[in-house]
Amino acid sequence: MTVTASDQTSITHGDHVDTIESVDMVFRAQRKLSFTYGAIFFAVTLLIPALSVWWEGWYATKIWGGFTLNYLFVSLLYYLFLWTMAWTYSKQADKLDDTLADMADEITSKGGEGS
Repeated sequence: MTVTASDQTSITHGDHVDTIESVDMVFRAQRKLSFTYGAIFFAVTLLIPALSVWWEGWYATKIWGGFTLNYLFVSLLYYLFLWTMAWTYSKQADKLDDTLADMADEITSKGGEGS
């Protein structure tokens, strides 16, 4: 590991070079992605019992074979929502990782000077 002091501090490990700015950008982007998906998950999960309290049709109206909207959502649609959310999060995280790898390659090609 090499630490150089210039306009920016860069850390070299292997062929990879990181600057303070690039690491900060990585953390900000990942935090934004994680908090966004966490908030969506929390809101939808909280909506299930809230609808049971405020909307009688949610748990009392039979829609098909004795199933209510609440039961149908919790037994099937909620799991589809979770799997879809996990898949899209994974794809967006992979895209973020690719972008950040390209940025690290650019920093490395400039000799750790940063941009």
